[in-house]
Amino acid sequence: MPPDQSDKTCSYYVVRYAPHAEREEFLNIGILLHSPQEQFLDCLITRDVRRIRDFYRQADLEFLRGLQGYFEQQIQQHEDNLQGFLEAMEQSLSHAIQLAPARPVAAAEPREQILQLFERLVGKRASVVQTADTRMRIKQSFVEALRRARVLEDNRLEKRIPAAALTHPGDPFHFDFGYRPAISEGKRNGRLRLLHALSLHRDAELASVLSLTIGYVRARQPAELTAVVEGLPARNDKTAGHSFRILRDADITLRPVAEVDALAKSIRDELAESALA
Repeated sequence: MPPDQSDKTCSYYVVRYAPHAEREEFLNIGILLHSPQEQFLDCLITRDVRRIRDFYRQADLEFLRGLQGYFEQQIQQHEDNLQGFLEAMEQSLSHAIQLAPARPVAAAEPREQILQLFERLVGKRASVVQTADTRMRIKQSFVEALRRARVLEDNRLEKRIPAAALTHPGDPFHFDFGYRPAISEGKRNGRLRLLHALSLHRDAELASVLSLTIGYVRARQPAELTAVVEGLPARNDKTAGHSFRILRDADITLRPVAEVDALAKSIRDELAESALA
């Protein structure tokens, strides 16, 4: 059966544990999935300690438990060059951890595809925990909502907008999305709308960058910024609360990931009004 037109061409890499690489024996322990078109890269590493111990009783379980966090951190740090990061990872991983050669796969929704690949090639879904508090996953949830609202491919919704065009030459930052609704009397339309995903719990530094950058943008033109986040912080979550205050004090609107469908529909409606203006 031919792939659906909405499917994106992705590549996946099986993460292997090979404590004795010279024996060419290995255990599949995770999946990396890359969608160049959507600038998406995510990982899932098994938490099934018993299966790893059965394969190799002397396994460094503490090291293996840390792989999920390590990959997530590296993906975040190399977001501007995911393909280069993957190529470097193929060469630089320890001998005990290997990436199998990339294989193509068509995926309508990469987040669901990585779960399917994990279940088929690694183990049961119950052996992974796919939290929604990484920037990459929050952003992908928003991307999928934009697709469902039939606005992702609208050329009026700009993607990966260089801040240097809005602030000053040399600014390396990029906003995820942006658009400009038509001017309507009595509304705040016409002003630039910018949108960016981040995790309140993990991305305090990014919250500060967003706050500073939108200040530079507003010094030149009226602009609004919406931050798509994993959820509003719990009362006792000091880390997320700190990021929340940074964004709030910069007059940045926060929308939890649970509201991305409503946000996408509001963007669709504003763009539809622009088409009629």
